[in-house]
Amino acid sequence: MASLRDTVKDYQDELRDGIAWVAFWKQGRSWNAEYFHLDMDDTLYPEDRSRLEEIKSTDPAAVILNGYYCGHLGEDMSLDELTAGVRYHYENSMNDIDGFIGTHDDRLPPEVIEEARAAAHEAGLPFSEKPYRDGEDFNPYVFDGRQSYEDYELMHRMMNEERSEQMAEPILSGYLSNLGKYTEGRPAGEWVTFPTTAEHLKEVFDRIGIDFKHYEEWHFTEFQSPIPGLTEHLSEYSHPDELNYLGKLLEMQFDDDREKFIAAIEYGDHADSLQDIINLAQNLDCYWLYPSVHSEEEYGRYLVDELEEPELPEEAKKYFMYEEYGRDASINDDGMFTEKGYIYNNRNTFTEWYDGRDVPQEYRVTPQPPQRSRPDPEKVEMDAAAPGQRTAQTAEQPQEPRPVIPIVLTSEKPAEKLKEITDRLEQGIAELFDSERYKEYLKVMSKFHNYSFRNTVLIAMQKPDASLVAGFSAWKNNFERNVMKGQKGIKIIAPSPYKIKQEMQKIDPH
Repeated sequence: MASLRDTVKDYQDELRDGIAWVAFWKQGRSWNAEYFHLDMDDTLYPEDRSRLEEIKSTDPAAVILNGYYCGHLGEDMSLDELTAGVRYHYENSMNDIDGFIGTHDDRLPPEVIEEARAAAHEAGLPFSEKPYRDGEDFNPYVFDGRQSYEDYELMHRMMNEERSEQMAEPILSGYLSNLGKYTEGRPAGEWVTFPTTAEHLKEVFDRIGIDFKHYEEWHFTEFQSPIPGLTEHLSEYSHPDELNYLGKLLEMQFDDDREKFIAAIEYGDHADSLQDIINLAQNLDCYWLYPSVHSEEEYGRYLVDELEEPELPEEAKKYFMYEEYGRDASINDDGMFTEKGYIYNNRNTFTEWYDGRDVPQEYRVTPQPPQRSRPDPEKVEMDAAAPGQRTAQTAEQPQEPRPVIPIVLTSEKPAEKLKEITDRLEQGIAELFDSERYKEYLKVMSKFHNYSFRNTVLIAMQKPDASLVAGFSAWKNNFERNVMKGQKGIKIIAPSPYKIKQEMQKIDPH
């Protein structure tokens, strides 16, 4: 059997600190005690409320006391004075458990609950008995018993419907316009939703007249997106392939990633161009986002209470300057308070997945210009060619390469061997200069004496019987190659010369 003095002795530190609340009750002739802590919002935890109701059922005269808030108690009192104070409260029914629960219970009165439940159901909304305050996290996937099972199911049906509506809303769309018709004062355009498909974009090109013959340029005149700030970083010359790339990345984001992406765009350290935003969508692990933090004071409290940076005793928290601490921490983080919460760059490696040039093949949707058929070069009328210079030529079959014949030396002394090799080389060079192949080479080179050796070789490879290169008018009339706006001439890409190697049987007497 424990006396009141012995029980108070065990809990005298809690009574003097004034942080915890200590319940005292009698069971038979024995005194008992137990301490409790309130939640951050000064409310009882559900399990503590149940425990206090159990204590009250054991001893209806039980009291719950705090050395800071209750009279006849104090931090400077001796053990005997504390014992006398507890006895005074118990015998005079001061600070009983019923009053304490009523003050710190976050449950609403039964009549208010039923009235609110009826109003919610009449409006077709789910109802929860627990009131959630601003900034308080709510986990809809945990059934805490504060809702009926029917309300819980209704809440999830409404969540799914809302999510479906959000998914049906276009992530990104742009008004694609025919630039040629736009400059002519005959605008033609159509809204395109991204991500899209190559087939759909081809149909849009056809409808707005981009045929790559008369009109082959386009631009975007407007963008729309439910993501705040996104369209501000897009330009009229944004490429459809890049927009489709970004649209696919955004389509794959979960809700948490989408919130962080929105905050990161506002943060702005990687949002100067479409290339930056594409890379940003793939580097969200480089940022920390605290959705419930929107001010310096809230950030300071989050660091101290949730992350325990620094770790403080409960008594010291009463005097701690949370706002100043949060301000200093946000400056050190180089962070920002956004509508989606507090965000800062955690200095993880930011990977440039997209270089701004090569969009991955799976995201390319822009139609390509059709390959134009080239007229037969033999039928092209050369601008400056004389009629006698153009004769019908028949394709010559490539000649078989000459076999490799090794030099067989008959001399024995080194000096004589060297002289024999030199004589053979002189003989081979003389034969080359007298050959028909060398005559053909000189003939070709003489036709294009104003051209470089490389260009002459290219011409000879493509048309051995060529006399003159096609002039500008021939390129325009016969090949449909015109000087583009802003250019000084047409660009012609010729193939590089190449050699064909063929393995030959070596003739070796040995």
